[in-house]
Amino acid sequence: MKHVTLTLMLAASASIISMAAASPEEQPVHIARAALPVKFDNVVETIMIDNQRYEVPEPWAGNRLFPTTRNLDELRPIPPEYAYDGSEIYILAEALEPFVEMAARAHQDGVELLAESAYRSVHYQARIFKKRMKEGYRYEDIVRYVAPPGYSQHMLGTAIDFYPSNWEFAESEQYRWLQEHAGEFGFEETFSRHNRYNISWESWHWNYVGKAEPGLTAGIGIDIEEEIERIE
Repeated sequence: MKHVTLTLMLAASASIISMAAASPEEQPVHIARAALPVKFDNVVETIMIDNQRYEVPEPWAGNRLFPTTRNLDELRPIPPEYAYDGSEIYILAEALEPFVEMAARAHQDGVELLAESAYRSVHYQARIFKKRMKEGYRYEDIVRYVAPPGYSQHMLGTAIDFYPSNWEFAESEQYRWLQEHAGEFGFEETFSRHNRYNISWESWHWNYVGKAEPGLTAGIGIDIEEEIERIE
């Protein structure tokens, strides 16, 4: 059976359509958001970096995010007291208040939660690859640890990497606190030790999925197949 090659563009088609319909002065700037990954059968997924096509390997393949559009004015800065080194870090407006409430509660419990990274555009993600390739790293090596453009939850504006964003975080009091309390504020550990995406464990990466009503599962990050099996 033939494989279909899918070239994943760095701009959402909805953005292109809306920009084509607007005058240059009216053209909106968008960020991306998606509820669930979109999976394909018999599709070879590729991305373009510096006009060069690269195949998307496992475990990223099948976890491409196809977002709707959101305006950049929906991003808000994280208060500097909750940002590592006081850095200028942005998050989607609807996730900001829950994050601040969570960080303040952790502080009351003697735990300091500091965001090291949050919103990153698709183009920024591509620049990470370009920079590391110029430093001599191969695409195949980079993609083992860095999400390809279009595959990172950071482009949704809802994901946060806590400091330190490395293996040490799993041994920290911050991680233990998040495991116990993050769900109360609508955050989940996307890439847990045994996650449904089969992506390497990232204890520092947490995504805002919204607070679920009693008896319901939060809307972002639901595994539809698991839900169907549970209902059946």
